Amino acid sequence: MSEKKPKPKARGNGQGTAYQRPGQRTWTVEVVVGKKYPNGDITKPKRPVRKTKGGFRTKKEALEYVPVLKGEKPKAVRMTLEDVYLSWKPKYEKRIDKSTMSCYTSAYNHFSNLHGTYMDEISSEQLQACMDACKAGKRTHQNMRTTAGLLWKYAVDLNAVEKDITRNLFTGKGKSVQREPLTLAEENTVFNAIGTERYAEYVYCLCYLGFRPGEFLELKKSQLFCANLAEKPDDDPVPVWYFRNGKKTDAGRDRLVVIHDNILPYILERAYIPGTNLLFPQYTFSKPSRERPVPVFTGFKPMSHEYFNKHVFKPMMSRLNIAAGKVPYGTRHSFANKLKKAEGLDKDKASLIGHSNYLFTQSAYQTSDLADLKKVIESI
Repeated sequence: MSEKKPKPKARGNGQGTAYQRPGQRTWTVEVVVGKKYPNGDITKPKRPVRKTKGGFRTKKEALEYVPVLKGEKPKAVRMTLEDVYLSWKPKYEKRIDKSTMSCYTSAYNHFSNLHGTYMDEISSEQLQACMDACKAGKRTHQNMRTTAGLLWKYAVDLNAVEKDITRNLFTGKGKSVQREPLTLAEENTVFNAIGTERYAEYVYCLCYLGFRPGEFLELKKSQLFCANLAEKPDDDPVPVWYFRNGKKTDAGRDRLVVIHDNILPYILERAYIPGTNLLFPQYTFSKPSRERPVPVFTGFKPMSHEYFNKHVFKPMMSRLNIAAGKVPYGTRHSFANKLKKAEGLDKDKASLIGHSNYLFTQSAYQTSDLADLKKVIESI
């Protein structure tokens, strides 16, 4: 005779139960929270009062909700600022693009003095002190306040803190950092550095594409296209190279960006570099050692906006004696200045820069034709 399987151990009174309703994949939790007379009739025996909650993906998640149904205050947990950040980041970064997450990460790093401190011991004055000590511009202070707010709201949900203390953080009276464009002379300086300065062509290409730096660094070879266009039916078709990309705004999604002849050779050259599907990756090198004092190229990896700004753009601008204070986003304004002087319709210019009302449009955004975009770029 086969042995009978033991029945699962029943949960004690008040511990709740979880079950799946017929035809449903989600779980429902139910718990008895008391007893009362039916319809207030004291002549009849009391009946259990039950509370239920459905929609849970697993039985475990459903049972973990029992204390909430019973109205119990969840047990407080102690987490450092770093603990909360490491828990929050994997969940939140799925909702936003990499460049925005890079800004939040950079802002979080400015609170480094508090990373190891329990969040329930951190005061708003300590957060403000970190912000006041940061010498960056107003935009960075705004990112610090936003990041702190996101982390504290998440910590409240985790019961690591009782309330959000970030609401009154002050970002300062200073003006926002002006993303000054590179001048034509500065662009020429960058152009002349191609071949001697690694990544110089990255900066030069940015000045003629108008991508946000984060979008630019994520460009893949598969987003590069060529179409043969003819202005008239009897004309010989002319190849037009362009990108299909963009995701920051609704107007920027799946936009077409025609490539200017000044930068086309560099982009086509990069399209045939093996070992990466990115057009503008980060080069990686081995660390120097006694056996091999000169670093050796080891391959490619994606380059973050933060790395590009801190370790590529700013040091390069310094070496090339270009005015201090320039930031990678200024190259987008360099492109905008070119578009303002170019021939073409406002809607086509707005389409190229990927913004429905950026500098140009005075009416609703309209889709632009590739041939129209080509004419605008050729007039730069």
